Amino acid sequence: MASSQRSTSHYVALDGVRGIAAISVLLFHLERWLNVPGLAANGNLAVDMFFTLSGFVLAVAYSERVHKMNLWDFFVMRAVRLMPLIMLATIISCSYVLLRGVWQTNDIVLSTVAIALFTGALNIPYFHAPFNIGGPQLFPLNGPQFSLFLEVVANVAWWAVRFGPQIAIAVLTFVVSAICVIVFGIGGDTTETFWLGFAHVGSSFALGVLIFHLDRMITRRRTRLVGSLFWCLTALMLLVFYVPVEATFTLKLFWKFVLAPALVWAGAYVTLNKTQEGVARYLGDLSYPIYALHYPLFCWVNGTLQAATGVKEPIVEVPLVVVTVIIASDVALRLFDRPVRLFLSRHIFARSGVHAATPG
Repeated sequence: MASSQRSTSHYVALDGVRGIAAISVLLFHLERWLNVPGLAANGNLAVDMFFTLSGFVLAVAYSERVHKMNLWDFFVMRAVRLMPLIMLATIISCSYVLLRGVWQTNDIVLSTVAIALFTGALNIPYFHAPFNIGGPQLFPLNGPQFSLFLEVVANVAWWAVRFGPQIAIAVLTFVVSAICVIVFGIGGDTTETFWLGFAHVGSSFALGVLIFHLDRMITRRRTRLVGSLFWCLTALMLLVFYVPVEATFTLKLFWKFVLAPALVWAGAYVTLNKTQEGVARYLGDLSYPIYALHYPLFCWVNGTLQAATGVKEPIVEVPLVVVTVIIASDVALRLFDRPVRLFLSRHIFARSGVHAATPG
């Protein structure tokens, strides 16, 4: 069942989509890290969904606040939303790297670990990081963090041009970025592919913003067709993520430029029953902690098992990591992330008079 939800900046169905996407990224990485084919061969495509969702949700949440918030206040607000878990993840991963260096007597240079800790905690890329601490990843202590860096860049760039013609800017950004993606490929996570990341995020984020503005121009009657489309697209998303072979580049582009935006658009008009809504909200709440923390937590679980048993047992480690990440994400959300964000919001924005509510 579909209904217009333009009156709210919160879309429960999209919470569920975001949660599924985060779990898919976790399983994709476990497939690579533990060499277990078939877990989520294309779960990394969920990053495109995150970027598109970010553009859409931020446009919804902040479209009426263009003249009420300057660029610095907006940047600080986004930092309050993202940075607590980024810092926590960096500290968890750094502690593992240091302990591993002591345990295995590796030739880890403390100065490089300190640089990785400093840059990671501030969400700044570390170019040419040494291999023994996680290079060539731009964020050696938390490889998936590259997308969070790109999201911040896209968020700030969008707010910097908020007074311009939004549809024209979104179309231009999408066209230029899409051409770059098609010609040069998809990247952004390593030193070598750093520049590709801007087209990667730009194309999807611009589509999210464009969906918001175009949708406001269209008057649609409430129809069950949109709800059916949402569930069909959700099933198609799962098929793309979990088909046991890597998608072709053409299919990746089709997902990025067509299917993911269509799912975001349809998800904004779906009403869930109480059970579905409860599950969707919970998945949405856990999506960011899962994404931010899954690599550091994997390192600890994997390292502990390797030290204890001396062998790699994916049949044990995969479910153990999944359960650990979900439980730890729930605990981190309740006992750390929410309290810290509430504290920062009260103390930072109370002085400036800026409303501190931020979208997920």
